[in-house]
Amino acid sequence: MVRVQDDLFAAINEDWLKTAKIRPDMPSASAFTDLYLSIEDDMRADTEAFAKGEKTSPAYLKNFIDFYKLANDWQTRNAQAAQPVVQSLKRITALTSFGDFSKALADLDLSGYSTSFNVGVTPDFKQADRYIFWVDEPATILPDSTYYAADNPQKEPLLATWSKMTTQLLMTAGYSADEADKIVQDAKQFDALLPDLVLSREEQMAYYKNYHPKAIHDFAAYLTTIDLQTYVNTLVGKPVDKVILSSERFWDSAKDVYTDANWSIFKSWLIAKNVAKFSSLASYALFKQSGTFSRALTGAAQAAEPAREAYALAHQQFGFLLGEYFRLKHFSPEAKHNVETMINKMISVYRDRLTHNDWLGSDTIKKAISKLDHIAIKIGYPDQVPLRFLKRKVDLQTSLLENFEVLSKQEAQFSLDRWNTKVDTTEWGMTADTVNAYYDPQTNSINFPAGILQAPFYDFGRGASANYGGIGAVIAHEVSHAFDTNGARFDEKGSLNNWWTDEDLKKFTDKAQAIVRSWSGLDLDGAAVNPKLTLTENIADLGGLSAALQAGHTDVNFSSKSFFTTWATIWRMKASAEYIKLLTSIDEHAPNKLRANEPVKNFQEFFDAFHIEKGDGMYRAPADRVSLW
Repeated sequence: MVRVQDDLFAAINEDWLKTAKIRPDMPSASAFTDLYLSIEDDMRADTEAFAKGEKTSPAYLKNFIDFYKLANDWQTRNAQAAQPVVQSLKRITALTSFGDFSKALADLDLSGYSTSFNVGVTPDFKQADRYIFWVDEPATILPDSTYYAADNPQKEPLLATWSKMTTQLLMTAGYSADEADKIVQDAKQFDALLPDLVLSREEQMAYYKNYHPKAIHDFAAYLTTIDLQTYVNTLVGKPVDKVILSSERFWDSAKDVYTDANWSIFKSWLIAKNVAKFSSLASYALFKQSGTFSRALTGAAQAAEPAREAYALAHQQFGFLLGEYFRLKHFSPEAKHNVETMINKMISVYRDRLTHNDWLGSDTIKKAISKLDHIAIKIGYPDQVPLRFLKRKVDLQTSLLENFEVLSKQEAQFSLDRWNTKVDTTEWGMTADTVNAYYDPQTNSINFPAGILQAPFYDFGRGASANYGGIGAVIAHEVSHAFDTNGARFDEKGSLNNWWTDEDLKKFTDKAQAIVRSWSGLDLDGAAVNPKLTLTENIADLGGLSAALQAGHTDVNFSSKSFFTTWATIWRMKASAEYIKLLTSIDEHAPNKLRANEPVKNFQEFFDAFHIEKGDGMYRAPADRVSLW
């Protein structure tokens, strides 16, 4: 029997860890995935009944149900075999030069093809109430640039898996073995040009640094082989005056990547990327084959069953419609009111902490409180289902692929049409059935979908102490993001704007670095944690736990044991070794076991509740404890 004094995570979750099973088509089991899968099973059962006519579906679900019918028509999809893939690739194989590619680029992007150009319209960091045109970098084959390091043991096995998968897909699509091998080798040659140029995941996470405005003619000057100005203007449908680059490093070298000499290997890269993408929309055999590389990365044993994959595709296109159905079925007004009360209490706790802060100057405190008081609170679901999903039409007389391309183009066009217009602050980034929550720095809002407002995170009928240790800590975690190393750079209106005095920013940075040091040298099952990558989430966990603990004390029956027990419960997780390696490489969140165990070591109340003493595994000396908010 594991003692709490030695390992909170293992002791509280001991019985669950012994019995929990990872579903073969999943890389992990956890409080999050268990709840997500229970929601999915419920929604999928109703979806199937609606599709078969066994239950009458609400009118607003028509597009979702129709797309599910197309996606779940495996008899047709299997009979078509690789035909949709072959048809899709024709648009790429017909290209003979970067000149051809330049002319086709905008339409390929709009139709959902992988083109290496990751662009879009998003709120402007510097003027958060306006939409700007954003230009990102190409995505490498492996999930992060760090995977390409010579000493990374995963590099060659993973590239070998990707090569085998892509070769098989190409041969199924009609290429000979020699042709397929040539395409794969060329694609890897082009891919090898990218890792030293693109941002690592750690660099991406310091996103307040990744804002580089360029006049459109300066952006266009980066390349002569591709007409970037025409590309951007065609996408938006009107002249664009400037773009924002996430990184200058890549674009400073782009002329050496998109060269006429590299056309043939770039074309192979396009074919290789898109054969996998469109295979996932073809037969079940091709769908399974196209997921081989992903399963190697995550350790999932098998592909999702056909009906589950069809549901996932429908949700991808029309998840906001299903979210409306979910919240009406499962989320009560009473629960929403109760959660809103908890959120307001967390805001009050933060206001009190900022007011009585002993290391910030008065000017910075005033501005921090102003930001706090401007945080918009979104609970459960959007006030209105986005109308565009109701207005679109799924054509049951055409193929899944044709519908996918039409819908992809409509969604892309909707986003692009917003360029240079006022930001819609009512928009949600997650559907109501999502088991997650988020802080959006550019709308200065905290968002809690109905999906996560259930046990073990929240239960309307259980004690307040448990709810504070669950959803309370999650709520305060999201509030804390407004003041993490990224969020703290944005003002109360959501714009990137330094509202700190130099002295206070130095103190803030020093405290953040103390958190980095406290997480240094940690690993899970041999996979090392990168404390710089996980810094913002570690700050939010620490601040969230601290604020929720203070809020919990307002309840007359508050129990520290119940609070910390629930905290450990919401982070329960079993995962494949491959998935742990992937998460520690690219995920800004620390592994769940460490999220359960590390933050609590900074609170005397935790030591008092479980009688933890010097020499116990969970003990941390007062001098080594860290705090920020």
